[in-house]
Amino acid sequence: MKVVKDSVIYLGGELFSKALPFLLLPYLTRKLGVEGFGEMSYYTAFLSFFTIIVGLSQDGAVARYYYFYGKRNLGTLVFSGYLYTALITLIGLLVAAYYQSLIFAVLILTSATSSMLAVQLSVRQCQKQAISYVKIQLATGILSALLTVIILELVNTELVLFRFIAMLATQCLIVIGAYYLFPNNAVIKIRWKKKQILLSLNYIFTFGLPLMLHHGSNTLKAQADKWLVYHQYSAESLGVYAAGFQIASIFSILIMAINKATVPYYFEALKQKRLNKNTILKWSLLSLFVAPIIFIISYLLPESLFLWLLDEQYIGVSYYISIFLVGFSLMIPYLLLVNNLFYLGKNGVVSISSLIATLVYIFSLIFLSGTGIENIPFALIIGNILILPILYYKIEKSEIKNERF
Repeated sequence: MKVVKDSVIYLGGELFSKALPFLLLPYLTRKLGVEGFGEMSYYTAFLSFFTIIVGLSQDGAVARYYYFYGKRNLGTLVFSGYLYTALITLIGLLVAAYYQSLIFAVLILTSATSSMLAVQLSVRQCQKQAISYVKIQLATGILSALLTVIILELVNTELVLFRFIAMLATQCLIVIGAYYLFPNNAVIKIRWKKKQILLSLNYIFTFGLPLMLHHGSNTLKAQADKWLVYHQYSAESLGVYAAGFQIASIFSILIMAINKATVPYYFEALKQKRLNKNTILKWSLLSLFVAPIIFIISYLLPESLFLWLLDEQYIGVSYYISIFLVGFSLMIPYLLLVNNLFYLGKNGVVSISSLIATLVYIFSLIFLSGTGIENIPFALIIGNILILPILYYKIEKSEIKNERF
């Protein structure tokens, strides 16, 4: 019963915290306008890539370390990760200062605090501290929404910049609060020996560097189209395109929230042999039927509903919503498969598979962009479909070769 209770708590916290930014969507689309919303989406793409570089999958490294080795050296691992984050952030700020770009400096700092916050959440989830986890999530979502509205109502220019400043201020406050308001004994015990810190850094790099390719590939599939639309078409076109993406991504947020809430139990089931290869493969195939179902449902919804939500300026948004929903639905079989490979520590296999799928996505994106902006979303579907048979094959043959690829 505790497993079910904790899962519900995690899921509820994830959904509520992620729902708050989407509740801001009608406000932002009107406050920023089509062009401003497109510009914000453009810089959000940079933020996503900065977070990968600055974060280096430290939250994932913490989770895997805890499940394989326990919490004995967990504090040193977290501290060592923060040392890396501080160093890479300093380098990024120097580059931003050289180019005299305030918005890029803000984005780099935001990516750093985002990484630190993700580690704090990972530590609490590993130790099944569901209430503490949800408190942090809720505080982040509520404070971000409040600061965004307050700051944007106080300024008249550089609205996109101040939106990111609101995010940065929120995460700074929550990261500090995560230590003092929601203390966690596991992260207090730090071994200050140089050898322990170097070993922890080595673990983070060994785990995170292969995943940079994996996460970079996924982020590229989610963000490269926005760069292309922004430069090849216009900020206004990107505004409508990005609004469709944002609404459709509510479904992906739901999927990721469920995934994040259940991954610890997924790993435990694998460890205790309650979940096997055949079950994973079976459910990954069945989940493919979600794509046509959700497309039909979204297609039947009137566009007037979305225009009422966003603004009359966003005509044509319903088309993008339907196509993006199909692409996001393919995350379900992907996560079912890839989590098994992560558990086995096959990060390199996942990264190579992601690279292949991303290359196909890029070629598809370039080709489709020449046929019209309305065809660009299909590149996401092509890229997401291609990686599934690769992962399926790797899992199918894993037990035959004693879990070695």
